[in-house]
Amino acid sequence: MSLAQLLREGTSGSHTSAENSAFTRCFMKGVLESQSYSKHLEAFYFVYMAMETELEKRKDHPILGRIHFPELYRRNQIEKDMLHFFGPDHSPKASPATEAYSNHIIDIANTSPELLVAHSYVRYLGDLSGGQILKRVAAKALGIEGAKGLEFYEFPEIASPKDFKDKYRKALDELPFSEEEKQNIVQEANRVFRLNQAIFDELEETLISSIGRDRFEEVLASPARH
Repeated sequence: MSLAQLLREGTSGSHTSAENSAFTRCFMKGVLESQSYSKHLEAFYFVYMAMETELEKRKDHPILGRIHFPELYRRNQIEKDMLHFFGPDHSPKASPATEAYSNHIIDIANTSPELLVAHSYVRYLGDLSGGQILKRVAAKALGIEGAKGLEFYEFPEIASPKDFKDKYRKALDELPFSEEEKQNIVQEANRVFRLNQAIFDELEETLISSIGRDRFEEVLASPARH
């Protein structure tokens, strides 16, 4: 089985769990405000900074070099959004979950760099797919017109996300991995989802403090939007 297919099937459970997390469910229902959204940007700023720094260092690596696509990088886009929400004098701070996630990226980069394939896959394919839905929801919830404040979801160097995803999956499938190594990548991809969930758990507390626990529980109890 191809690596792209193994990743899709092997992370389906984690993907479903992520979609059913409280913060994500509130987000998808349009219950979002600037405090938790800006904290979300700040958290993932550190994650992308760690991942992209390590990927860039290894752009000539025999494995990672094959999925070296700088047009996917998000750090600069997030910096634009943080400027919009926080202003020019803000100094980003990593939360405990963000720090754990970032440190894990750095650790595997120095010990088993090929596992960064899993991190690239989960983050960037998600951004190119479901991220576009989140952009529309966030724009409506936050009252944003245009891209200002939502640059995270913009890929100015990618004309067709669908074509690029096909190109990316083809690159994945051509990586010279053994079956055991493929399973290691899938296992790491599931770990990425868990690291991601730890950040969402922290953001849940920020959201509750902003909208109140009663409103939060009311939102979770309401049916999903269609």
